[in-house]
Amino acid sequence: MDDSKKIVESLKKKVAKIIDDNRSLRQEVNRLTEDYARTVREKRACEESVRRLNRRIEALEIREGLSGNHEDRRIARLRVNKLLREIDKCLALMNK
Repeated sequence: MDDSKKIVESLKKKVAKIIDDNRSLRQEVNRLTEDYARTVREKRACEESVRRLNRRIEALEIREGLSGNHEDRRIARLRVNKLLREIDKCLALMNK
């Protein structure tokens, strides 16, 4: 009988430890999930910022190219032509 009580007590302790570990792991999962969501939001904000800055750089390059030396003007003209072709493609798709 005494051995049975020891076994039962041992099992109770092990179950209690498993429950505590489970509780701790759930909290850790929740914290990591929140961290992940925050990181994803930050990443999207950074990507949008990069896109906005790239558009600004392109606009500045075109402006600088139009007022710069011959080579800069050529590059700017090529960029403007590329943009016009993209606009034409979009218009053609819209008309379909």
